[in-house]
Amino acid sequence: MATVSTVFVLRIIERLSDRMDRDMLCRVAGLDPSPSASPPPAMINAADYYSLLETIAETETPDIRFLLGVSMSATCSDFGAVGLAWKSAPTLRQSFLRMDRHARAYNTASTFKLYDKGDTFWWTHRRPDTPRLGLDLSSEGALATYVTLCREATGPNSKPGAVQFCHPEPAGSRELLEAHFRCPITFGADIDALRLDKPNLVGDESIWKFLSAQAEGMLPAESGDRQLDRQVVLQIADVLTDGTPSLAQVASDLGMSARTLQRRLSDQGLTFQALVDQARRETAERFLANTRYSIAEVAFLTGFSEQSAFTRAFKRWAGQTPGTYRDLTAAP
Repeated sequence: MATVSTVFVLRIIERLSDRMDRDMLCRVAGLDPSPSASPPPAMINAADYYSLLETIAETETPDIRFLLGVSMSATCSDFGAVGLAWKSAPTLRQSFLRMDRHARAYNTASTFKLYDKGDTFWWTHRRPDTPRLGLDLSSEGALATYVTLCREATGPNSKPGAVQFCHPEPAGSRELLEAHFRCPITFGADIDALRLDKPNLVGDESIWKFLSAQAEGMLPAESGDRQLDRQVVLQIADVLTDGTPSLAQVASDLGMSARTLQRRLSDQGLTFQALVDQARRETAERFLANTRYSIAEVAFLTGFSEQSAFTRAFKRWAGQTPGTYRDLTAAP
């Protein structure tokens, strides 16, 4: 069953609470509105989400603009640790690469994918082939949200080179769409997509300064002639915010083949996975002791997709939870 994150559904409903009946909106979205109800599920049926958008649109026709307004008010913090990683990437392309890995945590009804095209890249959105207003509105809102996040990361003047949608006519307000995207918009295309130029510098300077400093702190005194294991650990730590690298990726960054790196590590009685764990642990300890990032954010920044997996790994490494370690070591 295709699903959509309940977080965004509830955000939409709360923004309408002074205009429309909240309980009715919850029921349309398949949620129990009663105060005694159990906590809502993490995801709802995508069809219910489209019905919710259509119900809202009925009150605005022909000038449908509410959902686009929600998209224009989105922030990176709405996406939790994924949003933090978005802002910390050195380029916008790498921000989209991160979202490429995690978009399905928010929407399993559609497929988002990044494609490089020379001096540009395309962020594509492949949606279900079902004609309905709610789906068209959802498509417009999704790409509009990504443009909003781009502006938070790179500045208010950021804009895509082009935008295209599958549906033939704008489901929402064309005037508002054009004002938000600030670029040519094509309808009736083969696929929904944003075209962006390279490079687009982003970077949360505080994170990158911290990562650079902690990497320097991991260097031994004889850094001019580092042992292979330290070279590998440092290389892994340097890219953890993009996810855990493969042995082949690290080998390439160190100027050797994957087979050579594997053999040299084996000759020293080392395994690549053990060095990944070491890089994750050292980076996590520095984040926990010296920053105010939440434990969920530290988990993501050290290559874990879920906080629970990070907590289990950290307990295995350090014999205590990340929270306990922070309480004992964090600077006042």
